[in-house]
Amino acid sequence: MTTQSPAVEILDWTPAWAERFTHDKAELATVLPADATIEHVGSTSVPGLPAKPTIDILVTTNDVDALRINLQPLEALGYYYNPKYFADDPDHLFLKRDTDGHRTEHPHIFHRRSPAPRSDRAFRDYLTAHPNAARRYSHAKKVAAKAHPDSRADYGQAKQPVFQDLLEEARAWAGIPPRPSDRIGPTRPGETAPIWDRARDQPPGENRQPST
Repeated sequence: MTTQSPAVEILDWTPAWAERFTHDKAELATVLPADATIEHVGSTSVPGLPAKPTIDILVTTNDVDALRINLQPLEALGYYYNPKYFADDPDHLFLKRDTDGHRTEHPHIFHRRSPAPRSDRAFRDYLTAHPNAARRYSHAKKVAAKAHPDSRADYGQAKQPVFQDLLEEARAWAGIPPRPSDRIGPTRPGETAPIWDRARDQPPGENRQPST
């Protein structure tokens, strides 16, 4: 009898995630616009932080619309675009890639004018620079995964309070102006939680809008 893997799988951090990003970056650079910047974000980008083994990739460019019109070069690399994800943000193009039935990459392509990448970078850099903050998030992730191994949505909701507190700390640390007190959702495109905790809480092939 084959035992099915849980929907939420939190693994110990490994240097292999940084190596995977380096490979992904080089691969994506061959099909993205010349002005594109490509960064590793999300939990897999923070040394020592346990995570689901999906590489979150932050791309900024002035040519989001051109990429949306012609997705074939990205599709040739195995990336697929679902317009239902982040449909309320025209400056955000979200793609995904599955390997052997497992989600392995999440590129998020933003227009340079989008404010969202500032929070993504701040959260990554804050956890990297503050080990105690990273430990708080690690504990929250492990507790949530143990309580909700079969539901990515419930897992994300369970760790949300700690995540939200850390996000606000990270934004303050990075000098990002405070947002309106809307701990539920955004007031305009870009004023959302960092990308990885919204998109990755959905299983491969899921068509629902990612939840915060």
